[in-house]
Amino acid sequence: MRIERICPDEAEELYTCMKKIDQETQYMLYLPDERSFDKEVFIDDIKRNFYIGVKTEDNEILGYLSVHISTLFKVKHIGYIMTGLVNNKQQQGLSTKMFDETIRWAKRKGLRRLELNVITSNTPAINFYEKLGFKIEGIKRESIYMDEHYYDELYMAMILD
Repeated sequence: MRIERICPDEAEELYTCMKKIDQETQYMLYLPDERSFDKEVFIDDIKRNFYIGVKTEDNEILGYLSVHISTLFKVKHIGYIMTGLVNNKQQQGLSTKMFDETIRWAKRKGLRRLELNVITSNTPAINFYEKLGFKIEGIKRESIYMDEHYYDELYMAMILD
């Protein structure tokens, strides 16, 4: 396994990874059948934003972390994180490695903040983000609807020195 940037020519592999993760966990925003593939949209997104992935020797992508940055001047110092890792690769330090590399990249890029949202019932993820140095900044009440219930999300952020 290696951690490295995801390139635009890997758009289909990234999509396949995202679909697999959507099917494995309820904590992704997309339901398994909601995510669609438009190659040009994926390629453009990879070009405009930071994507890093967990890759096999055969270049299969098994996890990803993306940082989206606004082009608006007042908020272009903020990176918004989305991440996922297939179930059978969790608890192996791979997410930590993706975050470590991302934080180094964000500092080089001159970002001041990294932000993410997490469902309050996803305690393992919350503990992981806190271990990395993310702090809870607020609660977004009843923002996610799944399993016939409304769930709160936490706003979490890390200030970069």
